[in-house]
Amino acid sequence: MHAQYNVEEWAAGTTRGRRVFNYSYRMLGTELKGWELLKVVTVQETPEVTEKVYLWQSKSTPGRELVRVGITERHHWRLAQESLHQHLTHCMRPDIPRGTKKLAEMGDVNYVGREPRTDVPAAISFTRGNVCVTVSSVGDKSVDVSEIAASVDRALSERPAKGEEKKGRVRARAPKVVALEANKARVLIENLQKATPRAGWLKIIVPEGELIREGNALMYVSPEGGKKSVDTFAFPGP
Repeated sequence: MHAQYNVEEWAAGTTRGRRVFNYSYRMLGTELKGWELLKVVTVQETPEVTEKVYLWQSKSTPGRELVRVGITERHHWRLAQESLHQHLTHCMRPDIPRGTKKLAEMGDVNYVGREPRTDVPAAISFTRGNVCVTVSSVGDKSVDVSEIAASVDRALSERPAKGEEKKGRVRARAPKVVALEANKARVLIENLQKATPRAGWLKIIVPEGELIREGNALMYVSPEGGKKSVDTFAFPGP
């Protein structure tokens, strides 16, 4: 294992990502101001791993500024970090550095590749919960992808802004309280697919412990028993 890409070290530093789970996250084409979604491609890496690739082009310089966003959803945050590790170790550039300053706050773990001539962060790879994300500038002109990557991270990890529900962009399920026994997994959602809006996605946030998908079910386990609040947000499709 490459010393810089130590997944056990990543796991030890992961806190928020244990408590966030996204199911069927997708970009709809309206997320990035000033950008147009050109196409979406599904890449089957293995029978268990699928990556959705979104190609965006700048509206101000179409054809020259292009950004590729790759989304790989796994059953567990550790598996997402496994996907990140595989991505980094297969990159042509060795020893990609971690993000610094503001970029250091992105995701549970992140790595930033800078354009040598301009020092622009042109490629950012990170995980947030059970999702591995890669964002890279792929056009003739290098693009700073930091804000695009940050917007994806916010979509995966944060509660929706006030007013989003009134606009019909999200439906918050009633706050749910579940009683857990210490270190004993409990089913939160029996069938993720049935619970998800058509062509939409789900985001679940818990205060502690971790979320794990087993088959079609979402499980919640915590080292401390007691009553726990669960926030579930359903995002409708187009």
